[in-house]
Amino acid sequence: MKTRPSAIILSDNNLLTLKYNYNGNLLYAIPGGNLEFGEKLKEALERELQEEIGLVIEVQNLLFLAEVHQQNKDTLHCVFNTKIVSGIPQLNPKETTALEICWIPIETIEDYNLYPNIKTQIKEHFIEAKDHQVFLGEISQPWF
Repeated sequence: MKTRPSAIILSDNNLLTLKYNYNGNLLYAIPGGNLEFGEKLKEALERELQEEIGLVIEVQNLLFLAEVHQQNKDTLHCVFNTKIVSGIPQLNPKETTALEICWIPIETIEDYNLYPNIKTQIKEHFIEAKDHQVFLGEISQPWF
């Protein structure tokens, strides 16, 4: 199973995402990436955000763990609350195929194809202040 740490970064109730186009379909990914051999979650997340969008972040608490099971590909998503220590988000095309950085309003997050698909949980946690379980179990992830 692949492990993918990712970073919730908020500004004025907007979520930082990376916009991708897969076969004519838009996908908005929570920034993050895959572990390299021997790397810890926090280290991988800090490295990925520095490489892909030029941010130095502080990794805070773990918000969500979610499993995605697909044919020949299983992923464990580890979603952390983070804050920007320094830098302004800017794409590094040498490190990512993302089209652009997008700030998605959490109030309308259901209108977006989010990766990982935890839009309901994000809205409930940050807007509605509902308690939630960290381990979400298996989630459905739409692909094209």
